[in-house]
Amino acid sequence: MKLPVIVKGSYKRFSIIFAVIWIFLTLYPNPAALSLSLYRVFDSPVNPSAVDNILPELPNPSDPSSIEKYILAEFPYKHDWKVYNYPWYFPTTEEALQKGKGDCKTRFIVIASIFESLSIPYELFASPSHIWIHYAGKRETEIENQQVAMFQYDGKEFAIHLPQRFNILRNLENFWKAFFAPMPILRQKLLLTGLGISVLLFNLPPPGGSLAPTPRGSKRRK
Repeated sequence: MKLPVIVKGSYKRFSIIFAVIWIFLTLYPNPAALSLSLYRVFDSPVNPSAVDNILPELPNPSDPSSIEKYILAEFPYKHDWKVYNYPWYFPTTEEALQKGKGDCKTRFIVIASIFESLSIPYELFASPSHIWIHYAGKRETEIENQQVAMFQYDGKEFAIHLPQRFNILRNLENFWKAFFAPMPILRQKLLLTGLGISVLLFNLPPPGGSLAPTPRGSKRRK
């Protein structure tokens, strides 16, 4: 029986492909959710008309800092796993308002929609682990400043640059807290099971032969 080309000669290549597919489908059973989220990073689904009901509740519509503070209080911070059942998801304005909670992406899209409704200029900033809104007079913080930003969009032009300050340990800690720690237990078990299978496949000897085949032309001693 002929082995499939993907397996023939070694299980190592197959184990890597298996691991990638398993991880992806475990994290995103609906692959469209990831593709949509990535698209929305570069084309944010800001919708000023969706926030009409929020405008009368704003304490000071002329002060962007006051608006941001109000939205941060009204939209409790929750990881995407808890809200959308995905490790990373960029919602529309309507989805964010319906859920009423979310992480930095949810808060950004709501604030940006309000700013556009009130004609307040703003920019999108993003670091490897955070997305935030920037406006004139905003005070910088440890996680929201231009030194850690790697992506910037002012509504017309994109700017990508290396962060001037990059804390590897801090970003790894944020990755753990946002992506693995809040993951549902069943999804964690599925993920670890797939990784375990891929490791076993990777360490199997080549099908149809030994790990150390005898070189051609050599004779075995009797």
